[in-house]
Amino acid sequence: MPILSLNDVGKRYPLGEGFVDALQGVTLDIEEGEFLAFAGPSGSGKTTLLNLVGCLDSATSGTIQLDGRDISKLSRSELGDLRSEHVGFVFQSFNLIPVLSAMENVEVALRLGGREPSKERCEKALVDVGLKEQLNKRPSQMSGGQQQRVAIARALVKEPRLVIADEPTANLDSKNGEQVLDLMRALNEEQGATFLFSTHDPIVMERVRRTVKLRDGRVISEV
Repeated sequence: MPILSLNDVGKRYPLGEGFVDALQGVTLDIEEGEFLAFAGPSGSGKTTLLNLVGCLDSATSGTIQLDGRDISKLSRSELGDLRSEHVGFVFQSFNLIPVLSAMENVEVALRLGGREPSKERCEKALVDVGLKEQLNKRPSQMSGGQQQRVAIARALVKEPRLVIADEPTANLDSKNGEQVLDLMRALNEEQGATFLFSTHDPIVMERVRRTVKLRDGRVISEV
């Protein structure tokens, strides 16, 4: 069974007196352990699609099954519980809490999910992304690449089934972008979590195993 199965998914937003269709008729299966990118220009629908499969928003039409569960029928509260338990997020702007250390930022991910953080578990997550010497540093004391590694550790410390990465290289130079992607690819292979990216960065598309291209809210090709 695919970890994600989308059938005729659409997303419509109100716009003035009318509406705009951000997604139309998206049908797609994603297997567990994939390392996949949704690619396309701005406005193609890739971020909207990530928000839907990441339980941040609900589809207007069609169905989305996550691990066999129809999330299209879940309440906002149920979506929040599913997101906290099974989904990790890596954002282009890192979204770290500036007054907290790397260790504390990772601990927050567990606290928000209602779990008491284990120091050993959080430290291991940071060591796994190469930050053994930065555990007590705040974001302002780290480079952009290091901050993105903290964000990856924060996403993975929950041991999620699914990791959502929205333009994760957008605020990194090419060298740091390549290093971060190589790290995520290695973690994908070692830990088995499914990674989904939204991107228009060629560096990302070179490293993923499958690229789903969107245009005007529709899937136009899969490679």
